[in-house]
Amino acid sequence: MFNSRKMNIESFDIHYNVPMKQYSAECTHIPLKKNWSDSWCALPETFDHCLDKILNFEVRPRDVFVVTFMKCGTTWMQEAAWLLLNDLNFEKSKEKRILERSPFLDFIGLLPPGSGLELDPLKLTEQLHDPRLIKSHMPANLLPSQIWQKKQKTIYVARNVKDVIVSSFHFAQHGMWKGDSILDYVNNFINDEIHWTPFWTHIVDFWKMRNESFIFFVTYEEMIKDLPGVVRRLGQFLNRPTLTDEELNRLVAHLSFGKMKDNRQANLTEMMKETFPDVPENFQFMRRGIVGSYRDELTPEVQAKIDSWTASILSKHGLTEKDIFGEL
Repeated sequence: MFNSRKMNIESFDIHYNVPMKQYSAECTHIPLKKNWSDSWCALPETFDHCLDKILNFEVRPRDVFVVTFMKCGTTWMQEAAWLLLNDLNFEKSKEKRILERSPFLDFIGLLPPGSGLELDPLKLTEQLHDPRLIKSHMPANLLPSQIWQKKQKTIYVARNVKDVIVSSFHFAQHGMWKGDSILDYVNNFINDEIHWTPFWTHIVDFWKMRNESFIFFVTYEEMIKDLPGVVRRLGQFLNRPTLTDEELNRLVAHLSFGKMKDNRQANLTEMMKETFPDVPENFQFMRRGIVGSYRDELTPEVQAKIDSWTASILSKHGLTEKDIFGEL
């Protein structure tokens, strides 16, 4: 059961040309105690008809979830976790796209009309053998409630907000958002008018639950800095056999940004172009993959505006960005 309310701005999901709304749900099993019914998330109105299916999704005992805010290294983590869960079967990973091997649960409310069932996440998850790896960008209280009831293994990846804003701007302007400039996008983002916002609530809630035994919390920046170390810890979290040095080196090489960008089964550029008719030919799902690229696209004034907004929110939790991400 969920709650919804209209937003006070004229914001539309371009694929459907429908208004955006805010959604919330109460979930008593989440270990972080707060008023979850007052924790809202911006989504297109199409979720009126399918959010219950996500909340009531039937979880299997060996399911693993990858949860992130968008453009936080989700696909990178999916590929790493899928290979660990499937005994480094690189040949099998070449047979299907990552969204078929690791379905995107939220897609049920995002697929354009008439796109068919080949990417329907509920159909895909039904067909998968265990262990299933399932992706979502939903905040904690809009995830399947059985994750919390059963303490299902959940991998959470966070990324610094300025890089997320720039990366999601380039992604969202080709279907999820319509505006005139990156400054417009920044304003919409900090006013919680973009899909899956508010950003900091999403991040902070999981950061506060990072010590739960069934939650693996990591940052994009950690993965950039020490991918071998993250992979080893991830393998332990997933109860996988310890990798030999040779196996680890092969997996890390496979997960390099250049290899991922060239991997048609992991890079979703072509899938996006095929699925969403308004995605242009020059669209790139994977662009740069570095930390701090926002400096090339955000003016010092805009950076300061984001920093001020961030500080005002995190101070309410007694936190700073450094507490979550370390030195950036």
